[in-house]
Amino acid sequence: MADSAPALSGTGPLTLADDSHRAKVLVKASAGGAVASTLATGFGSARALDDDLLCVGCGVGEWLLLGPPGPADGLVARWRAEPDDGLVTVLDATPGRTVLRLSGAGAGAALAKVCAVDMAAAADGTAVRTSVARVPSLVVRTGAAFLVACERSYGEYLADALLDAGAEFGIVRASKIPSNDRR
Repeated sequence: MADSAPALSGTGPLTLADDSHRAKVLVKASAGGAVASTLATGFGSARALDDDLLCVGCGVGEWLLLGPPGPADGLVARWRAEPDDGLVTVLDATPGRTVLRLSGAGAGAALAKVCAVDMAAAADGTAVRTSVARVPSLVVRTGAAFLVACERSYGEYLADALLDAGAEFGIVRASKIPSNDRR
């Protein structure tokens, strides 16, 4: 990931997509243990572990793994089997989390209208826990796009708030927006 923040002009229209179909796994382990060393992603940062697995350091000794679409069983089994010298907790968070992707021209400006942190000024790979439209959220900068993760019960409200914030920029829905009764 780049060391400096690229321009957020984007090459396409401002879009909001539901990325909730991705497998989501929470891993908690000792910050100095073998699992932390293998994940090698510090608190407040995100990096690709492979082509379709994003690791987000969302707390000291806490990571959110965003995997390919589908069940998280394989990811859970892989990280439960990882040797460590301390207690490791691995939890499938897929059904309990909504993940929205805001991308395209005006993504940073639209997010700035409802986010407590100016993520447009953040470097690629930055991850912060913050308030987005008064919803406790995890926001990750991935190039000129942003991933916004929250508890599933807030998903529909948060999507509506982001659509409202992006209205002046011509936001379009790239996919069905999450509903509370969907999973």
